[in-house]
Amino acid sequence: SEFALTFMNFIKLVNGSSGESNKTPPVHLAMLDKVTGRKGYIANLCFRGLGKTSVFAEYLFLYLGTFNVLPGFGEVPAILYVADSMDNGAKSLRKNLEFRYNNSEFLQTWITKASFTDTFIEFVNKEGKQVGIKLFGAKSGLRGSKVYGKRPVLAVLDDLVSDEDGKSKASMEAIKDTVYKGVNHALDPTKR
Repeated sequence: SEFALTFMNFIKLVNGSSGESNKTPPVHLAMLDKVTGRKGYIANLCFRGLGKTSVFAEYLFLYLGTFNVLPGFGEVPAILYVADSMDNGAKSLRKNLEFRYNNSEFLQTWITKASFTDTFIEFVNKEGKQVGIKLFGAKSGLRGSKVYGKRPVLAVLDDLVSDEDGKSKASMEAIKDTVYKGVNHALDPTKR
């Protein structure tokens, strides 16, 4: 799709001459084709090392910080990101976004303000549009979460089960509650 090609070109602009270690795999283009529009929920179940977090969290959040819009969906001012834990997945995402921002002349030109904490990331683009990303661990409560006084319209759930959690029935129940009882109630009821 046009969006998939635009998104891959965006990645190249973010990285400048340093580039990514791998060329654009066709599977990324196919996965990106599913992102735009209002198709409901999207699940990507793919092999380890495919770059799911890089594409659907790191670069997607930077893309939204730059443009503030997903084609066919509209503006995305507020996002929930849920990882296995705050100390692992959420912190790793924050560090990776901060590194990419601090090392990209392109991003610093188009995202005029960026702030990073362990629980919240904010981007303000050249047009003054904000994107706020709240970070959560999979076993934490997220119902009632608001960004800029409004419910988020997008949630990205990423590698929710750690090796330890997979061995614990209580942890698996808490994660299941987050997925099935928490996320939907935390999102905007009319646009998600």
